[in-house]
Amino acid sequence: MKYSETKDPWYTKKTWAEISQRAILNNLEVIRRAIGDPKVFLAPVVKADAYGHCAELVVPVLEEAGVNHLCVATVDEAIMLRQGGVRSDILIFGTTKSEHVPYLKRYRLTQSLVTEHEIASFAAASQQCGGPPLKIHIKLDTGMTRLGLKADERHQKKTAETMLWASREPHLQVEGVYSHLASADTDPEYSHLQLKRFNDTVQKAEQQGFPRVIRHLASSSAIPEHRDFHLDMVRPGIVLYGGKAGPSEEAWQDLMPVMTVKSVIEQVSVVDKGTKVSYGGTWTADVDSVLAVVNMGYGDGLSRLLSNRGHFYHKGKRAPIRGRVCMDRCIIDVTSIPDVKAGDEVMFFGQDHGVRQNASELAYLCQTIDYELFCNIHERVPRVRVD
Repeated sequence: MKYSETKDPWYTKKTWAEISQRAILNNLEVIRRAIGDPKVFLAPVVKADAYGHCAELVVPVLEEAGVNHLCVATVDEAIMLRQGGVRSDILIFGTTKSEHVPYLKRYRLTQSLVTEHEIASFAAASQQCGGPPLKIHIKLDTGMTRLGLKADERHQKKTAETMLWASREPHLQVEGVYSHLASADTDPEYSHLQLKRFNDTVQKAEQQGFPRVIRHLASSSAIPEHRDFHLDMVRPGIVLYGGKAGPSEEAWQDLMPVMTVKSVIEQVSVVDKGTKVSYGGTWTADVDSVLAVVNMGYGDGLSRLLSNRGHFYHKGKRAPIRGRVCMDRCIIDVTSIPDVKAGDEVMFFGQDHGVRQNASELAYLCQTIDYELFCNIHERVPRVRVD
């Protein structure tokens, strides 16, 4: 079982992730305040199983709160959402084979097209499939150097002509055009160059007859204090989950962590000074110590890079990881924490007993980002919706 609406007793037998409905709603409100304009569409990104938070738990909360646009990475993710009863418009960021057009139509999905060849092949597949035109968004490469029709100054004229051609294909329905910012959190000058390339390309196309469609560019980092990037729709991702997005601390100070990962202590023991701990004996007790075995390891998503570096919290008190993280468990030092016993809960990250441990702080220790920590919480760790 992957998730549950309530915390059943069996969750306490290992490791679980609590998904806070209250935090999702709070973060939506924070994002809406940062946008400031109710006419701008909100299209939360729920790819990679809602950044590891479990889309089946997150998306219903979003839809109940009035969200009606969603973004995913693959057609498989989109179909799973639709089969689960999701009603919102779903935009697929990634590429899809043209032979899958029947599935795109059957499940009422919107596909991104990124090359001239795709436009031609999807138009032909849509015609062969029959039914209404296939809904698409055209993606422009304004400087990410990843997917999309090139929108730098040298290619704008050709790309504008391609956009116009796509809009006139009777078996395609162009509903939007978008791009992706490469450095919204670190390089405002480059982001403004991308915005200019985007606007110039779309304007050239519209001057030739390209219709007025949904334009979107901004993900989490570009939302606060950059309203010229909002256009018609924004795509919040990491901030929806209470994660870190760029330097705009003031705008995001009211975000709450959506996921709290907890585990249980299996055993508590006293060890003598000089005792080596875990595989390889990479930590040695320098005093007589009290150690606790936690039922979470790298098989659950606790990075092995946190060996001798990371920590858990027991009832609000910090307990450092000692020795190497194992596949199914790790060992923490509870010498300074009284009355610790087997069966007690501990928190890896999130919020518990008045303490907040941001995933980004642990990610820093691993030289990565909180996105990866969220996504790396393994599928065997059940998600449970709370509050």
